[in-house]
Parts: sequence; structure tokens; C-alpha cells
Amino acid sequence: MSFARASLWTASSTLTKILIGLVIIKLLAVTYGPEGIGLASNYRQLITVLSVMAGAGIFNGVTRYVAEYQDSSHQLRLLSATASTLVLGAGMLIALLFLLFAEPISRGLFGHHDYAQVIRYLAFLQCGIGWANLLQAKLKGIKDARSNAMIIIVGCLLAIPGYLVCWSLGGYAGALVGLAVVPAIALLPAAYFYQRSTQDRLGPLRLGWNTVMARRLLKYTLMTGITAVTLPLAWVVMRHQLATHNDWQAVGLWQGVASVSDAYLQFITATFSVWLLPALSRLQDKREIAAEIRQTLLRVIPALIILSLGVWLLRDQVIAILFSSKFTAMRDLFAWQLSGDVCKVAAYVFGYLVIARGSLRAYLLTEVTQFCLLLATSHWLIAEHGVLGAVQAYCATYSCYLLLVIAAFFYWYRK
Repeated sequence: MSFARASLWTASSTLTKILIGLVIIKLLAVTYGPEGIGLASNYRQLITVLSVMAGAGIFNGVTRYVAEYQDSSHQLRLLSATASTLVLGAGMLIALLFLLFAEPISRGLFGHHDYAQVIRYLAFLQCGIGWANLLQAKLKGIKDARSNAMIIIVGCLLAIPGYLVCWSLGGYAGALVGLAVVPAIALLPAAYFYQRSTQDRLGPLRLGWNTVMARRLLKYTLMTGITAVTLPLAWVVMRHQLATHNDWQAVGLWQGVASVSDAYLQFITATFSVWLLPALSRLQDKREIAAEIRQTLLRVIPALIILSLGVWLLRDQVIAILFSSKFTAMRDLFAWQLSGDVCKVAAYVFGYLVIARGSLRAYLLTEVTQFCLLLATSHWLIAEHGVLGAVQAYCATYSCYLLLVIAAFFYWYRK
């Protein structure tokens, strides 16, 4: 599939995902206001972590090796069986931990144990997230953008009634459960489209074990685990710092603009895992890799600048449509947030080369760099400017980070 067709399918599914996500955030904002958004922010961050970490977080590795082993049915069988065993084992382990430590986790996320039952429901829902991610990762490895897009579209259409049922039955706690239902319910269409796919290019979905393949995949578990610890921890620290200097309403305003940012960035970044990661995984020559990255930047950055400029110009309408009048103060945050978005996406294009090469040391260095930059800039700027300082810290972090990864890429290329 060409980059243009892959982008078209990905854009269609991303638009659906964004609209459904914004509808859910709108319901949460209108019903519970900035305080409700702010209180749920750490829980939403946990769901985001589980979206990549459930099932041992091996999914970038699965995509990479499916792309690499397409011509070797034996290797594909070993990969598929080992990956399935890892996903099953990790899902059971995470579920056990959530069930045993539901109250401490609730206190860490919400400040009290009143939502321990929400964590218990999440213990089971994360298993569905893990298996859905595994099936999609395999399809990404063969660049099957159409099936991936249909999984997302159908999953999103199922997510709205699932969220509304949870909300109507459980109020705010039910709404929190509904937020986890949204990614988990994608397992239903994922299983359907996986069964319709070309099995000899994906490997059969059965349990098994190969130590060599497990080591290769578990390296990606460490990489995903680093991401799951560093950046979410930085966001949690920043939220509590902002709540201390201002209040949870300020946190809600910051999370509001971050939600808009996350939504529209999906148009750009969703294609990376479907197209860029498999492409870089199959390339070996440095000149071909550099050409792929250059072409991606030339396609992505101009579109991103135009898209972010449009969001900035329409920020008042965005606030009115997606949130409520209580979020009007968000309009002053967009300029810094959108500038940071451009630098972040440009840096992540280079970051996918690290994932494709499976370089654990380089990945650790990039994640720790982001973590340290966020903590350092936010400690200074939030104290000085409050909620505006939070988005200024975000912009400063990814401006510096982009310069660092460009320098690292040229060092690797000329080495």
C-alpha cells in the first residue's frame, strides 16, 4: 500500500477516533466541569499507559519483526506464538496486581480510595486492550492500513454506547470505567478483521515459546516500560505542582488544551506506526533510511504547521464546541502548546528510527532526556506563570529535544 493510501485510511480512522474521543470529553466536561476533568486526569493517564503497556508492551516489536520476517513462515510462527504467550501472561499479572492493590492505586490517582472498584474493573478491561493491540500490531507489520482503520472506526462506534451505559449505571465512577471501555472494546472488530487477513503473512494466533524471540520482544517491553514510567510520572508531578500553586481547575484547563493537542496530532502520528515503523524496519542502508526520514518530514511538518495554525485561529470555536464557557481561559494556552506540538512530532520522526533499530540504550537516553527537560522547565515556569507555565514548559522541552535528536541523528549517520 502506498503512503498516500495508508495516510487516507489512517486519516479516516483517526478522524472517527478524534470525534468520538472529543464527544466523550465533552460529556465529561459538561457534566462535571474542569474539576471533573482535572480529577480524572491521572486516571486517563493510566489508561494511556495501559494502551501501550498492556500485554507486556511488545507491540512495536511485533510490528517490526512481522515486517522483517514476512518472507520466513517459520520465524513468523515463532514470533506469533511467543507474542501471544507474553500478552496472556502479562495481562494476567497486571490484572492480579490491580485487584490486590486497588485501594492504594485509587489513593495514588484520586487522593482517596473511593474509586477502588473502578480500578478492579480496569484490571479486566486492560486484558482486552492488550489483545486488541497485539492483533493490530501484526496488521501494521504488513502495512494493512485498511484493516487497522476499520478496527478503529468500528471500535469507536461501539465505544459511545459502551461509555454511555457505564455512565448511566455508575455516575462519575461509571464514566471512569467507560473511559477504559473505549480502547478495550476494539478487541471485537480486531478479532474479526484479523481472521479475515492473510494468515501466512502474520503467523497463527496460538500459544508457544521461543527463548530467542522472547528476548527480542522483551527488549521492547523494557523500552515501552521506560516510556510508561518517565513521561507519565513527569505529567503527574506537573499536575500536582500546578494544583499546589493554583487549583485543580487550573489542571483541568491545562488538560483541556492537552486533549485538543492529543486529538489533532493523531492525524499526523497515526500513520507512523502503520507506515514509517515497518518501512524503517526493512531498510538497512543509511542513505535509504535518511531518505525515508527526509521524505516523511517533508510530508508531515508542512501539514502539521497548517493544521496547528488552523486550530489556533479557531481556538475560541474549539473551546465552545468541545468544552464549555468555564474553559474560556484556555485560549491563552494554545500558542505555546501548538508550537511544542510541531517540535514534538518532528522529533518523534527521528525517534521511530530508534524503535526500528531496537536500540535500548538510545531509547533510554531519549526518554530520560524528555523526562529531565520536562521536570526542570516545569519546576521553574509553573512557579512563575502557573498554568501558562505548564504549556511553556512543554514547548521549551520539545524545542530542546528536537535539537538534540537532530544532532544525534547526524552523528549516527556520519559515524
